[in-house]
Amino acid sequence: MPITYGAQQNGLLCGYRFSPTECGEPIDLAQAVEWLKQPAGDAFIWLHFDLTAATSQAWMQANLPLVPEFFEALQQGSRSTRIEDAQDNLIAVVNDVAYEFAFDPSEIATLWMSVDARLAVSARAHPLRSIDRLREAVKQGGRFSSSVDLLNHLLKDQGDVLVRIVREATLKVDSIEDSLLRGRLDRRRAELGQLRRVLVRLQRLLAPEPGALFRLLRQPPPWVVANDLEELRQATEEFSLVIRDLAALQERIKLLQEEIAAESASRPTAACSR
Repeated sequence: MPITYGAQQNGLLCGYRFSPTECGEPIDLAQAVEWLKQPAGDAFIWLHFDLTAATSQAWMQANLPLVPEFFEALQQGSRSTRIEDAQDNLIAVVNDVAYEFAFDPSEIATLWMSVDARLAVSARAHPLRSIDRLREAVKQGGRFSSSVDLLNHLLKDQGDVLVRIVREATLKVDSIEDSLLRGRLDRRRAELGQLRRVLVRLQRLLAPEPGALFRLLRQPPPWVVANDLEELRQATEEFSLVIRDLAALQERIKLLQEEIAAESASRPTAACSR
C-alpha cells in the first residue's frame, strides 16, 4: 500500500530510510518510531515536517529522540544561518527562498534541522526551493551514505539556488544600468531600491555564522566521519564565495543609486541655466 502524507501523519511531508548502498525507502511515522527502537546499524532515517500542522511539534517532542535545542531554535523563529553541536547532535538553521522566488523579502523563510547518526529531522512552515530539490533527488534514486551526507547535499542545493539568484539579480542590474545610460530613471529607481533591500536581507540571513561553524569543524560530534566533515567544510566555503558575490553586487547597486541620485539632482540646475 502506498504511503500517504497529510494531517493524519502529524504534518509529515515525507519520510525515508537510507542505507549506504540503497536508495531511500519511503516510511511513515509509525514505521519510523518502530525502526528507532531497533539496535543501531549503518542506516538512518529522514523525516520532513510541515510546521503549519497543529500537531507536528507536539508529535516530534513526544515520539522522537530530539534534543531541547532543536525546539528552542523553532521557537526563536528566523535567525541567521548556522550549524552547531548540541549534545552531539547537529542543529542547523537554514534560511532559504520560496519555491517561486520573485525578489520579494517576504519570500525568504527558514528551515530547521536536527541531525544525529540515525535520525535527520527537518521542519519548515513554507515550501522552500532547496529542500524541495533534496526531496526530488531522493525520489530520483539519490543515495546518501550518512545523515551528514544528506545535510551536505541540502547545503549544496542551497548554494546552487543562491548562485541562480545572484545571476538573475545581476541581469536585473545590467538592465537598470542600460536604462540609466538611456536616461530612463524614474521607474527603475524604485526597482533598484527594492532589489538592494532583498539582497541585503539575503546576505544577512544566509551568511553562515562563522563562530558556530568554526567550533563545529574543530570539535565535531564523535559519530561524524572525516569525509563528511570535509564535505561540510567545502560546502560552507563554496557558500561563502557566493555570499561575497552577493556583497559585491550590493556595492554595485549602491554606486548605481548614487549615480542616479546625482543625475536627478543635476536636472533642475540644467533647466534653470537655460
